[in-house]
Amino acid sequence: MSTDSFRLMILSDTHGQLPPEVARACEGADHIIHAGDAGGDGILPELESMAPVTAVCGNVDPAGLAPMRVRIRLGGWRILVQHIVWGGGGPLGEIRDLLSEEQADIVVFGHTHEPLCRREGGTLFCNPGSCGPRRFSLPRSYAEAVLGADEGRFQISGVAVDGAAETLFDQKFLLGG
Repeated sequence: MSTDSFRLMILSDTHGQLPPEVARACEGADHIIHAGDAGGDGILPELESMAPVTAVCGNVDPAGLAPMRVRIRLGGWRILVQHIVWGGGGPLGEIRDLLSEEQADIVVFGHTHEPLCRREGGTLFCNPGSCGPRRFSLPRSYAEAVLGADEGRFQISGVAVDGAAETLFDQKFLLGG
């Protein structure tokens, strides 16, 4: 990783609760993405006090909290953020159509509460899972990406009951391939 890399924190489905250990992990980040279901108007301002934030509205968020979809470029990486992206084991048709019109290197999403980081074609799909209240039998989790000019390292960490982070996923991906 080059010295011009930056640290990106990726959260979703906080549902009105930002665990202290996740807030600590966000400290010192260069940028934070929240992929929807903030679950209240206090989460985004708290994150904005730590780093610049890009957020989208989830299905439980009040209309107008954030846009439904955002495209950003961070360090040469083209990123599409939308809450509902995945279904039936892969990207929804709407997302495939969007990507055929304008490519993205990373698609960040939430909604399923299931942590996932997987390449489909030339695009990396990243769902940090839910770091809010535990739902279903899925772990509470969040993601961190260190993005460089030509590669990124993605790590998804689970928030254990005792507050300790457990690595659920850790892999490097090349930009564009």
